[in-house]
Amino acid sequence: MTRLSPQQSASAGENLALAYESLKNADLQSAEPFLENALKADFEHPEVLYAMKCMQFWKEQLRKMPEEKSLLDRGDFLCSSWKKFLQFLSHLGDSFETARYAFKRCIFGLALDQYLALPDEEKDALGASLDLRLGRARKATGDIETALIHLERAVQANRSDSRMLAELADAYAMAGEARMSKALFREAFFIDARAIEIEFLESEFILKIIEKIRELGYPENDIPEWIPVYSEIWGVFNVKRELSFAEYNRIAAGVRQLEIELRENPPKRATLVPRLLNRYFWMIDSLRVNGDENGLHSVLLKIKILDQSIYALYVG
Repeated sequence: MTRLSPQQSASAGENLALAYESLKNADLQSAEPFLENALKADFEHPEVLYAMKCMQFWKEQLRKMPEEKSLLDRGDFLCSSWKKFLQFLSHLGDSFETARYAFKRCIFGLALDQYLALPDEEKDALGASLDLRLGRARKATGDIETALIHLERAVQANRSDSRMLAELADAYAMAGEARMSKALFREAFFIDARAIEIEFLESEFILKIIEKIRELGYPENDIPEWIPVYSEIWGVFNVKRELSFAEYNRIAAGVRQLEIELRENPPKRATLVPRLLNRYFWMIDSLRVNGDENGLHSVLLKIKILDQSIYALYVG
């Protein structure tokens, strides 16, 4: 008579927990037998079925991995595959956060291994872009303290990179530094909202904003542009800094350029409207500080003409 191993005789939940522990240690191979045992214990268990589908997705993705000699490409492949995974999850119906978290730890842990194994001369040549990659991977694996070191160094090297600023803001939020996080997020989404890869953001308040905007029915590609708009309306991006005279003039000049572009390219309206609204909000903050009532009235009128529903929410 064949004896069952302790894992085979354990419940579905126990095997699931062991699988998740393996995944968190970036050990996809060891996790699979535990999931198979969980399925044998209860072939109708919804979370087990969900986790098995996730496992199958990643087994197929890993077969497409670049060759081992291309460590940077392998790490980048894993991170970009995370975006595909989120799309995959959106079609599953059920959602199990514990499973999603375990696979996130696994995949970004594997990506981190590739980046750390790069030769020193390649690491030096990559500079801030490697710090962005390392910071993002560390953040996803739960090592927030080290993530902050990498991301702060990346931002110091390039303060105009919205992706780096957003990742640093996200890490600060996860570290409990809400004020710093909101200030950095506001800057990042002003510089270039569309460049920010929102699939890599993890902080609770940003995820809630993204979900609420998604529920409003905006196209997925336009959501980053609307994040700063609704964050202003909902009072989330409430940590602001005073603009210098030169900064205000640069924003005003940029607004005039966007207004012309909107008139000449109506098909780009979906992108340009939220971008303009965000800049109008920055101008209004400065005009209020300086007590410029005429300027304030003029910009509010521009908002009303551009989008009456946003105007009503903003002044309401």
